[in-house]
Amino acid sequence: MQYNVSQLLKQPTGTTRQYPIEADISDLDPELEVAAPLVGSIRLIRTAKGILVTGGLHTEVWVNCRRCLEPFRIPVSITLEEEFRPTIDINTGATLPLPDDDEEATRIDAHHTLDLREVVRQSILLALPPFPLCREDCKGLCPQCGANLNTETCNCESDSADLPLSKLRELL
Repeated sequence: MQYNVSQLLKQPTGTTRQYPIEADISDLDPELEVAAPLVGSIRLIRTAKGILVTGGLHTEVWVNCRRCLEPFRIPVSITLEEEFRPTIDINTGATLPLPDDDEEATRIDAHHTLDLREVVRQSILLALPPFPLCREDCKGLCPQCGANLNTETCNCESDSADLPLSKLRELL
């Protein structure tokens, strides 16, 4: 997901390039278990300050259910809209000053290469649900024996005295 944008940086503002993406991102983040390649398309647009990258991408990742802890695949769709700025002037080769709001992930390097990996990684992590559920009616785990109640039944007796806030029930 690296693009040499030297020729695009020489073009007038508004010039665009379109690229399809089908990339293996299994090594993108060690904490991210990718189940499918990243697929979609991006558009690179020359701006007065650099290159605007827009596009829609999707993949699938493995996550653990919040209730039963079983792994399952979840589709993830991301929309990119990020402006990358050059660090070297394309015409003179001089080093350009970095703006105050500069992020390393949105820099075009000295070889005029735009790298989308970090922006894609951050976008995927932000798109993941905070409390993933394998299904809406997931029963979770038995609090006493730890059995997965979706796949088996347990013979544990529920003792309401051990439950948190059980004293409040007595007030009702």
